[in-house]
Amino acid sequence: GLFMKFLKYIKTNIFIYFLIGVLLNSGMALIKPLLLDKLLNIREEQLTIGTISYFVLYGLCLHLFFYSTMLLANFVSNNLQRHLQIRLKDQLIKKLFLKENVVYDEKVSIVTQDMELLYNRFFLPLDMIVGRVFILCTTIVFILVQNFWLGLVFIVFSFLRPLPQWVMNNRLMKSGANFSEMQKAFHLSVGDFFKGADTIYFYGASKENFAKMRKNNECYENARWKNEWTSNVVYFFNGPLEFLSQVLPLALGLLLQKSGIELTTASLVSMYIATMNLSGPIQRIMYSISDIQRSQTVKEKIFSLLEESCLETSYPTVESLAELVLEGVSKQVGEQVLFYDLSLRLTKPSKVLIKGASGTGKSTLLQLVAGKISPNSGRIIVRDKSGREFTHYQGNIAYISQNPFFRHGTIRENLTLGQEISDKELLCCLEQVGLTNEITNILDYQLVNNGENISGGQRLRLELVRCLLRQKDIVLADEVTSSLDKDNAYQVRQLLLQLPIILIEVAHHIDSETVYNQVIDLGKYRIK
Repeated sequence: GLFMKFLKYIKTNIFIYFLIGVLLNSGMALIKPLLLDKLLNIREEQLTIGTISYFVLYGLCLHLFFYSTMLLANFVSNNLQRHLQIRLKDQLIKKLFLKENVVYDEKVSIVTQDMELLYNRFFLPLDMIVGRVFILCTTIVFILVQNFWLGLVFIVFSFLRPLPQWVMNNRLMKSGANFSEMQKAFHLSVGDFFKGADTIYFYGASKENFAKMRKNNECYENARWKNEWTSNVVYFFNGPLEFLSQVLPLALGLLLQKSGIELTTASLVSMYIATMNLSGPIQRIMYSISDIQRSQTVKEKIFSLLEESCLETSYPTVESLAELVLEGVSKQVGEQVLFYDLSLRLTKPSKVLIKGASGTGKSTLLQLVAGKISPNSGRIIVRDKSGREFTHYQGNIAYISQNPFFRHGTIRENLTLGQEISDKELLCCLEQVGLTNEITNILDYQLVNNGENISGGQRLRLELVRCLLRQKDIVLADEVTSSLDKDNAYQVRQLLLQLPIILIEVAHHIDSETVYNQVIDLGKYRIK
């Protein structure tokens, strides 16, 4: 199941190139056995300049060929990993883009830290296992060709090496899963600690929170220590098993020679050297399996996300939108009914104020209209000038909050968001909101840290410019003026009220309700 899910993200031709590369590279472990076999078969009386030159040329050709195959194998392997990482991260970003039940920090952690962990603990070890399996197969064939029955002894004892890991498999998995969970919890706690630094400091809770962070750090490092120690205990038992896999079969070979069995010293030494090369891949496979086991939690999380349905990132736009209609809309969160049987009919242009006490669902109503969540009952539609009804109209909506988002970059980049919009259009809208006179060389002005180098009023007016540029029909304004001074609040609200749109505004403090066509008190729509 997991392997098929994994293959789904790899192009067939890239996977075939990878298999060909590791197959060609599988003879890499035979360089020393082949060289020693050739060396030990040269008798002392055969030593001439020509023989020695031939041996040197033979060794050079072996190294050039097998190191060329290694270069090819590394190339196709790196290309496979690059291709896989690009496709997986691309899919993850799309899945997480509008996913409401995953917080911002966790989204960043999944795409960056979790994917990096998966790369190091799953994809690279899996790549390693495939390559080493090919090397094992080639080495086994070489050993059996030298002497079948003795070679079989060498191979059987070599394959006892993973026994401790199989015995302690469950403990390894549990310690790996616990480490992954502690790592995630520590990352989130560090984020919360630094985000809330001012709050913690000014409320005098520094001592307690430092102690909490110290405890979280200890739990994280203890989980790491237990995980590593469990692996170390497993690897300790490899010593006695290495003795069984290499020394005892070698002694058996000497006994066979002593009893007159046809077995040259060159073949015996080649088998011994090959067996050493056999144990190396087995050891690396064990390490790789251990890493894969420790990636179980993050692997399940990422692949479960990849299997989830993706919210549509492109959205429909209704041409000639004329009205927005809410019919008998109710919304319940848990056991609490926020509002019940709410009906509205808003023709364009309309200005509506939504008010009510905290917890009555004002912001929830905006999310319903925006299509970010669904009502428990009722429906929300728009109609165009011809009277046709549409349930999907996200392209007609602008959602303005009191904390608009700005990336690191110029004001031009923040307004266009990568779309093709001319500087002339940008400057026209910026002048409309009165910003061209406030910021010199405005389009190339660099915003940093979510626009902290401009005022709150300027940030909101830039958000309005985004809306103006795209000529939205429905504007949802959620407490946009609550953090502004009186003059800036008045200026922003006047700009909104002058637009030929359906404006739905949530606000606690306004100068006058008379500027709105309707005022809706959500408290009246609660079940008594």
